[in-house]
Amino acid sequence: MLEATQEAPPAKRVLFVDDSRLMRYAGSKFLADKCDLVMAENGEEAWQQINRDKDIELIFTDLMMPVMDGHELIRTVRSCRHQRIRKLPILVVTGNEEANAREQALSAGATAFIPKPFSAADLTGALRIHLEGQIPEAHLITNAADYPPESGLLSNVPEPEYYYLRIEQAFAFHLRQNLDLALMHIKLNNYAELARRSGTAWAEAIMRNLRYFLHRELRQDDSLHRTSDDLYSIILMGTHKAGARNLVSRLRRALAGARVRFANQELPLSVRFGIQFPDLAAEQTPAQLLTAAHGLFDLSGRVSRIR
Repeated sequence: MLEATQEAPPAKRVLFVDDSRLMRYAGSKFLADKCDLVMAENGEEAWQQINRDKDIELIFTDLMMPVMDGHELIRTVRSCRHQRIRKLPILVVTGNEEANAREQALSAGATAFIPKPFSAADLTGALRIHLEGQIPEAHLITNAADYPPESGLLSNVPEPEYYYLRIEQAFAFHLRQNLDLALMHIKLNNYAELARRSGTAWAEAIMRNLRYFLHRELRQDDSLHRTSDDLYSIILMGTHKAGARNLVSRLRRALAGARVRFANQELPLSVRFGIQFPDLAAEQTPAQLLTAAHGLFDLSGRVSRIR
């Protein structure tokens, strides 16, 4: 007797271009079970692959490579007479020291940027956005060991510079994709008082607990950063005004009256919220945005202030 079977759809074909064996290994490790991954060691090899393989749907590429670098690869792809090739998403894998190179890549037609060193979440999140056309749904992390370091996902860039870098990347991506973007800020009201009364270690413990809570409530692709002693800043990817305000309302209800117990002490967790909806086309630097964010909070003692 014959039985009908439903075959799984073929995996998306993705090209990963980097002259570093370590980076290619990391890319393969993170993406091997998420797509049909092919590798190239430089832009020339990648260009040959692109022309030979019509199933390639997305490109990850480094910028600094021998033979043909990432800039030339981007220009070559974007100027191709074949629409299939010309329209391919090109995600540039770049380090913080390559700020000028990122600007050149964006001008040449790069779709978005992935920070180096990258994490599995950076790569798989990009696949979901650019191949499936959607922002990933909420992903809760319950194991503290899975939580990214305070300076960002596997990054050795200190805050707030890492926050600035991620804002630049987010602006470039959201402008190109015509998506909404929101910046949310959460301030621990009594950080200075806690540090003065109970010591900095206690105030820091409160901030760590707040951080764990926020990370559990955020989507995988929302970027959480500690931008000052008493402030967390979050880049809410693909989030419109109503969605950001609803998130603040939900977090505010969850934290209302919250207290954290340490040994024989029980300490209050009092926070306020602020939201920014930046004009992505305006010439406003990430540092200026953060300065403006500090201005959202006054001394009135209100639980939240939303703009």
